[in-house]
Amino acid sequence: MDKDEELLSKITDGARQLVDEALRKQQTDKHPQLGIHHWLMALLERHGPMIDELVADIDRSELKSQLRAALQAGDTGATLAVPKVLEAASHRAQARGQLRATERDLAAVVLKAAGYVLKDTGPGQSDSSRSDASSSTGVEAAITWAPRARRPTPTLEQFGRDLTREALEGRLTPLVGRDSELEVMIETLCRPTKRNPVLVGPAGVGKTAIVEGLAQRIVTGSVPAALKGMRILALQPSVVVAGASVVGELEKRIRAILAEASQDGIILFIDEVHSMVGAGGREGSGDVASLVKPALARGDLACIAATTDDEFRRYIEPDEALARRFQPIRVQELTEQQTLAVLKSIRDERARREKVLVPDEVLEWLVSFSKQFLRNRYFPDKAVDLLEQCIGYGRAHELTEVTKQHAEEVAQRMVGMPVSPEERLNTLRENILACKLMREPDISMLCDRLAVTLRGLDLRPSRPNAVVILAGKMAEKVEALARTIAEALFGAPERVVQIDFSRFQSHYDLSMLIGAAPGLVGYDAQLPIHRIANMPWCVLRCDNIDRGHPGVRTVFMQAIRDGHIADARSRRIYLSDTVILLTSRTLEPAVAKSIGFGGAHSSKQSQVDTRTVVEEAVGSEFAGLVDLVCIEPPNLEDMLSALEQLLNGVAERFRTQGVELCWDHSVVEWLQRRKAKAGGDCEQIVETQLLPKLVKLLSDSAQPAGAQLMVRCHADELVVEKLLKERS
Repeated sequence: MDKDEELLSKITDGARQLVDEALRKQQTDKHPQLGIHHWLMALLERHGPMIDELVADIDRSELKSQLRAALQAGDTGATLAVPKVLEAASHRAQARGQLRATERDLAAVVLKAAGYVLKDTGPGQSDSSRSDASSSTGVEAAITWAPRARRPTPTLEQFGRDLTREALEGRLTPLVGRDSELEVMIETLCRPTKRNPVLVGPAGVGKTAIVEGLAQRIVTGSVPAALKGMRILALQPSVVVAGASVVGELEKRIRAILAEASQDGIILFIDEVHSMVGAGGREGSGDVASLVKPALARGDLACIAATTDDEFRRYIEPDEALARRFQPIRVQELTEQQTLAVLKSIRDERARREKVLVPDEVLEWLVSFSKQFLRNRYFPDKAVDLLEQCIGYGRAHELTEVTKQHAEEVAQRMVGMPVSPEERLNTLRENILACKLMREPDISMLCDRLAVTLRGLDLRPSRPNAVVILAGKMAEKVEALARTIAEALFGAPERVVQIDFSRFQSHYDLSMLIGAAPGLVGYDAQLPIHRIANMPWCVLRCDNIDRGHPGVRTVFMQAIRDGHIADARSRRIYLSDTVILLTSRTLEPAVAKSIGFGGAHSSKQSQVDTRTVVEEAVGSEFAGLVDLVCIEPPNLEDMLSALEQLLNGVAERFRTQGVELCWDHSVVEWLQRRKAKAGGDCEQIVETQLLPKLVKLLSDSAQPAGAQLMVRCHADELVVEKLLKERS
């Protein structure tokens, strides 16, 4: 082991991240040497509050502006090499009895080298009065973290996580972009009463990360005196309840937890605090919440909680006695720039551990992609998920660097969307044309629309990618068209969600679309729109849109306009990434026209007539949201081709059973007559009238393997004849 590696082994992971950040700034600015200005800028960006703790009367904003201007002008300050800083920081750590130097040690070394006078770091100890051993190195010792709590906490350690211990061991990711929320939480914990902050925000915005950031600040000493030496223990009510089936076991656990957490020096972090309500007993009587409330009311606990907006509103606010014990702190979604900083921090940490590099341009692409295509999730969680998957991809394929091409492949597989839509649009065009599901002009308009929306270039990207009405006999093709679009664009024909609006005959039936109100029957039922939340890139097939109740249709129309629909739990389900196919069998056949984007097939008068027909069926407002209307029925040639494809599919299935079927043209004519007489679709006629007759052949032992049979129609009845030639 060389000297540099030996020095690096004597610092914590957090200190190592600070070193990497300073080196990265030098490399980004392409400066020949590492200077004090690089170190100070890294400190300001990663550990700004720590500087306030070490140096009195310092304006961080002004200092950052000065450093940025100096670095842009090529002024790096005095050279300050990494080995020199690490050696001084190690001496500082050894002087206070620690084996490894922390980021606070590095900060003290850098600030002292920059000419700043450090404040007192402990009772009776100042920057100018230290032991001789410390002074001989030119570095002063700092007071290290030591737990204030004296009594053991076996129950808390059994059911929870010690975040301060994980922070000491360098296992927590540094907190980025949450300084204001962290400061408010610290202020709340320092209050004399009602010192229980609850972090409220959507899932994935980083509520737990804020608490982990507090744990890191506690172990580095960058907190007020009231919080020094604290231990943060994270607890989930579901873990406490698990296995407590014996009567009295849960109460015993809760009493032990409260006894241990009530001592000075313990902060209890309850994640998913809403799960306390009703957990382990009847809500309001015997559940975890009712057992914890007395301790909160007496002020025995210092408690941090976290939950989402919906759960806070549903479970905490109705219980006024419980809600009164907490001080809500709203946690908003991070911005793109803040998320990018989070990704860089995670990237640097993972690069040291996993030896997989993710360049800055890939991180920027991940942020942009997740913003555009993962609307139902929040920053930074959705971008972090993509980054972690990219790193996993790199490890699985033994790569040293993940390129943008690799990231696109990972994103496509995770999300199920067309990252490069050009090839998929060409496939879609060819497949629809081959199956004769739409006329060529309509195919062109649909693909032109999707070419814009799939790239996020439309004027209202929150709206669905395309909204198409299939009217009259065109509605019969909706199933085949939906599966074709889903397979070509989204990679699987199963990515189709179906809703039949003919079921919604009164305004009360809105519950069948968005769910029942809380407390009513069917409140927890899974609905088709919930499939969209789990599978945002899909085809939404809405049958009989004109037959639904106008009130329900109005709600759905607003969802198309806004790009999302809210269910009974007020959860947003985004339609932005869907292709919506609407069917209406009552519209009179007319020339298909586009509504909403360019293209025309005939005169202006025909366009007006088509719009009038659609407006009469679904209303003028709804018609204005439709991109393409396909009203023309298929011609005779298209119909015959579809029937032939249907019969060929039947023959292929019989071929696997050892029977070769041949179709006479009279069978196609027979199907046409039956369809015209009885209505319905040809598939139903084949299954109910044709297949039962043919299946009897499979049980006929006299039929040799490979027999060739001719199916024809005689006197409006099907006849099966054996061909003279048989396969050997």
